[in-house]
Amino acid sequence: MALPRHRERLRSVKDHGLYNLFEKYALAAKTLDALQREAPRREEQIHDFQQLCLDLQAEVVAVLDRPHEESW
Repeated sequence: MALPRHRERLRSVKDHGLYNLFEKYALAAKTLDALQREAPRREEQIHDFQQLCLDLQAEVVAVLDRPHEESW
């Protein structure tokens, strides 16, 4: 699971903006998994989707770290 240190907080979040980020992450992770199973491997696309997943995780953490009134 991504972001294990934030697991408890993620379970309690009731934020539609974060839900959209979660959906984007799920789609990117699914695509990354498919790319990693391909032969021959498309390393550039794999790298791009790995980076996209990391960027989305960082965005989620940034939102979680904001004071509640600044969130979405």
